[in-house]
Amino acid sequence: MAATSDPGVTVLDRESRLSLRARFGSDTPFLQLVDRALATALEAGDPIRLLPRILHLSLLRAALTSPSDPRPAASSDVAPFSAEGQSPPGVEHEVYLRRLRDRWVAHAGRHLYPTPAAWLHALLPPAPLPGNPYSLARLLRVFVTHLAPADCRAATSLAGLIEDSAEAAVAQCALVGAALSAHDLDAEAQAWSRQRQLLTRMPAWYWPAGRTGHDRDVLAYLRPDHRARFDTAIGVLPFATGLGHSLLTGLPALNEVYRGAYACHESLEYTEYRLAGRRPAREATTVHEETRRDPAAASPATGAGFIASPPIVAAVVSAYEQVLGGAELPIDDPVYRLYARITARTTRAHRLGADDLSPEPVPADFDPERLPAYAEIVRQNPDSPIVAALAGRLRTEAAARADRERMLGREKMLGRETLLILADAGYAGPDQALDGPAAPFPEWSALLFRHRPAQAAHRLSEAASTDWTLAAAMLEHAAAELLAAAGPGIAHELHDAVVQAAVCAAPPDADPPQVVDGTHAR
Repeated sequence: MAATSDPGVTVLDRESRLSLRARFGSDTPFLQLVDRALATALEAGDPIRLLPRILHLSLLRAALTSPSDPRPAASSDVAPFSAEGQSPPGVEHEVYLRRLRDRWVAHAGRHLYPTPAAWLHALLPPAPLPGNPYSLARLLRVFVTHLAPADCRAATSLAGLIEDSAEAAVAQCALVGAALSAHDLDAEAQAWSRQRQLLTRMPAWYWPAGRTGHDRDVLAYLRPDHRARFDTAIGVLPFATGLGHSLLTGLPALNEVYRGAYACHESLEYTEYRLAGRRPAREATTVHEETRRDPAAASPATGAGFIASPPIVAAVVSAYEQVLGGAELPIDDPVYRLYARITARTTRAHRLGADDLSPEPVPADFDPERLPAYAEIVRQNPDSPIVAALAGRLRTEAAARADRERMLGREKMLGRETLLILADAGYAGPDQALDGPAAPFPEWSALLFRHRPAQAAHRLSEAASTDWTLAAAMLEHAAAELLAAAGPGIAHELHDAVVQAAVCAAPPDADPPQVVDGTHAR
């Protein structure tokens, strides 16, 4: 598109920039066009439709006014691992690993996780901390996972844009699952073949000072290659259990978490068969019965010195056992015990037409330091009068605590976080949760896009101008919301927006990049 002073310009391409640069000797005139176009896009209506344009202009401006990659230099300087061919990080990075572990332990103590994989996912550092996983390749993979069950063709097209072999391998899990559901043998064979190729050529990463002992710890999940193997194992768990175990050979802590996920899956299959009046498979029966007899042994044994996992497996199996009319399992953790009881009652109401919808009593030993964990019980069981009493108690306590935290300026905002979870579940007003002195974390961007799309667009622009990983995290957490609001085309449009910004900002004497943040530049 030719250079223009029209403030409504939608695309500012490389040719226009180089033409203006040759004429004026700098990018200043081009940046003025970008600023006018960005201001117009941010103030126009329908911010979801204009989101790709806003992202493109924000990233373009950031790239042209910063030395290079919109990722901050610190991300690569202190990341606790390095790619093949690069110098391994020094031993001083062990301090950062210990900090990540401490952060995870504190976070896990305040929250509830419905699956062992979700518990492990919480280990990842959030953007913009060094070593965070957010990228364009990961964003496309998340879109593929959401799209595959309903629109396999769109998901396959999107997966073809992912150049990063780790993220591409995880994306193939969704395509295998979609092909199996559709009984499409050719598509299934292609997805399996592509996944094998990706796993085979996946590059290796390295720990600080070559300390391979971390491979035996849950910290192994921080490394992109190990993380891809675990996420792939979880992705194929419903239809290729053996592959999952083989992918995690040499990673005992990750394999233990996978074992917990496998136990949850087998218990689900056992329950589904029983509810359908059919005889469960022997393996599913064995796993369910073993956990029922000894729930304390069900949690992943992640080894000496490793963090003890919460009783997720025991809670899941207890819920299924109660759905089938059995007694609840003895679980020491009161939050997970309550979670299993409420989940079972809600499931029985939805699946079996149980008429007991009276609210579950709030426990007398309610722990105010675990408000987010109790709120997760509500979010995992939405639209149920069974959680009404718990939601009401949480809303009152969280609002009072949020006010105190705001006045004291505390960093640990348990009250506000609880309100955000309740608002996401529809049990608190979004304004009460979203209003505050600081922007919510990226994981609440779906709530922001749902209720305040214009404000969400402004915050995405600010994030993209500061650190691309922050913007990528916002988009990832809002992926389902964006697909519902704008359709599957939004994923391609966001990819094109990032790629166009990188191409346009390439140095005048350099060829435009062929790969942008782990994706092919179309």
